Amino acid sequence: MRKLVLQGLVVLPLALAVSAHAEERRQQTVTTTTYSGTVSEVSPSSSTIVLKSESSPKTVTYVYNDKTAWVDATGNQVTVEKVRHQPVTIYYQQDGDQMVVTKVVTQKPTVIEKETTTTRTREAE
Repeated sequence: MRKLVLQGLVVLPLALAVSAHAEERRQQTVTTTTYSGTVSEVSPSSSTIVLKSESSPKTVTYVYNDKTAWVDATGNQVTVEKVRHQPVTIYYQQDGDQMVVTKVVTQKPTVIEKETTTTRTREAE
């Protein structure tokens, strides 16, 4: 009986070490991908965000959750509503058939300034 107990004391830590190593290995294989585009739609009811790329007419739908970080280009937190119709870069991870967003970073929109000059001429009387 003592041999069985001693063998159990040796096998259990070894099994835990193997399990911890397998868990560590699994965590190393998570890949985060980025995508840049303009937010065309955000739906809090379905926790989805839809982006449209400037180079393609296609839209891409992503899923977000309560762990998703929403920040501006300087790292300040923004609300979900603030990203509508804004250029963003999203960071996401593939989870089965869903693309789960981990972070949304708003970009400063490009502002095009135009200077116009108006000249009025009057006829001499």
